[in-house]
Amino acid sequence: MRSRFAPLCRVWPVFVLVAIPIACSQKEGASADSPAAAVDTSAKAAAPRSLFDRLGGQSAITAVVDSFVAIVAKDARINKKFARSDIGRVKRMLVDQICAQTGGPCTYSGRNMKEAHQNMGVTEGEFNALVEDLVTTLNAFNVPKPEQDELLNALGTMKGDIVEVPGSTATGTPLPKNFAPATAAPAAKQDD
Repeated sequence: MRSRFAPLCRVWPVFVLVAIPIACSQKEGASADSPAAAVDTSAKAAAPRSLFDRLGGQSAITAVVDSFVAIVAKDARINKKFARSDIGRVKRMLVDQICAQTGGPCTYSGRNMKEAHQNMGVTEGEFNALVEDLVTTLNAFNVPKPEQDELLNALGTMKGDIVEVPGSTATGTPLPKNFAPATAAPAAKQDD
């Protein structure tokens, strides 16, 4: 039986649309009914909004990540994989990663997905369970299906770097002893 998340299992490049900056003012000396004004107006209307903007920006992404992490923490199919992780750091990295991946102003500064998940022993079943939890979260926030699909496709390209046990439907597997989580980010220095 094929999972409804099977399309996420394929790895293909996803190009995220990024809004093209358009001048907000008319060209100098152009009247409202001139051809130049008409071009400016139609260009504004045709400019695509980034997925970041369509998702509601950084505050909406942060709210979704907070809820998602809470759902994952309660999900026995996958929560063991986060037993030694700094959850605050995980949240910050997820927000930055989703923000950057969707055309937002953030920069992801964490480890690449292969390094971050090395020796975690993540199964395909656990990856799919995580995706199910994300879909549950997106549905709870009433994220429209086209935006969900675009986000899931963008994140789905990482599957090959995360899953170390492809083909296994097992879930709830223990975190291997040789897994080394990222160290907590140092606290910000305060000026004296």
